[in-house]
Formats: sequence, C-alpha cells, structure tokens
Amino acid sequence: MAKAEKDLNLGNDDESADTADQQNEKGGMKKIIIIVVALLVVGGAAAFFMMGGDSSESTADGAVEVVEEVVEEEEDEDEKEPIYQALVKDFVVTFGEGEDIRYLQLSLEVMSYDQEVIDKIETNLPAVRNNLIMLIGGQSYDDLKTNVGKEKLRKEIIGAVRKAARLKPKQKLEDAFYTGFVLQ
Repeated sequence: MAKAEKDLNLGNDDESADTADQQNEKGGMKKIIIIVVALLVVGGAAAFFMMGGDSSESTADGAVEVVEEVVEEEEDEDEKEPIYQALVKDFVVTFGEGEDIRYLQLSLEVMSYDQEVIDKIETNLPAVRNNLIMLIGGQSYDDLKTNVGKEKLRKEIIGAVRKAARLKPKQKLEDAFYTGFVLQ
C-alpha cells in the first residue's frame, strides 16, 4: 500500500511542492519580462515619433502645422483686442453758406483689429484730416441734427479715412466713433 500511496502522489511530498513553486516562479518571471519588454517597445516607439521619426513623419508634422495656421487665421475678431486711434480732438469745421454759417466741434476715433491699419492711418494723418474737413464741410446742418444724419456721416467718415490712408481691401478699418459732437 505504501507503494500505491507513492504512485498516487497525494501532494504530501516536499519534492512535488518545490517543483510547483518553481513553476509558479518561472511563470511569474515570464509575465514580468513580457510586461517590461512591452513597456520598452511602446516607450521607444513614442520617443521615436516625438523626436521626429522618419521622412513620412515629417510630412505628418507639416500637415499639423498647416492645420494650426488655418485655425489661427480663422480666429474670431471677438477674441482679438480692438485697437483705437484718436483721429481728431475738438476738431472744428464750419459749414453752410451766407449768413447761416454753422460750426461742428467733433472728436473722433477709429478702431481696427490690425495694428498695421492704425499705423498707416497715423502715417497719413494730414490727408485724413483734409478729407474729413472736406467731407464735413459739405454736410447739411438739418441732416446732422438727426441720428440718421450722424450715422450716415459716420459711415462716410470710414470711407474717407480708408481712401486718405490708402488702405488695401484686406486692411480692414472696422469702425469710427464720435467721442464728441457739438453742433451750433
């Protein structure tokens, strides 16, 4: 019967327990080695792509740069800061004929989102002021008394400033604002 127990190997032997432990350790070590190798491969691939990669990767980088440029160009003007430039302060213009000579004291600012536009207006300020004098001098007192007349003049001022400053079509003068308007 002792021989039968030995053949059955009920797990009482120290030898069989040691063999099972060794197999478990080998299986655990294999798992650890596989995980370490996988991490090294993934980390190496990530480093390769981040550092530049081959020529096909540079094409992908170029595409990303083009997409970034397009997104920057499509940036809303609401997100840009407006730039204001005072054109005239306490600008006095006479208009009318005969004994009905009237005066308009005007302070005016323009606004753009492009500093280049503001710089160009500032450079051409003598021509801008001349165009404003000619434009305002040709207005009717009765028209300027109304808000409709003031709004019409404001739009004409934008056109006169654009023309005098010789702005290109892509250079956008956004608006003009009265900061003072006294009519006598």
